Amino acid sequence: MIRVIKHVIVEPTPDRHARIARILATIQGAFPEATTDIVQGLLDDDLVVEVRLPLDRLDAWRSARGLWTDFNRADDTRRAQPHES
Repeated sequence: MIRVIKHVIVEPTPDRHARIARILATIQGAFPEATTDIVQGLLDDDLVVEVRLPLDRLDAWRSARGLWTDFNRADDTRRAQPHES
């Protein structure tokens, strides 16, 4: 299966670990078939949530990602339900 890799950059903030948890929960809720890893970003302090999902879900990712906030606060997180392809 061909997969695409998408990245969500997580800059250093006091609540970074909570933000990562919100990002992972949102992604897994919308795309249970996706796999994720936390990797080092280009800048020393940045982390990246690396998401691998099937190529046929790319349009659904784009739709869902456009609805998500920047995950700065717990009450900002909206869970987008991707369109089935």
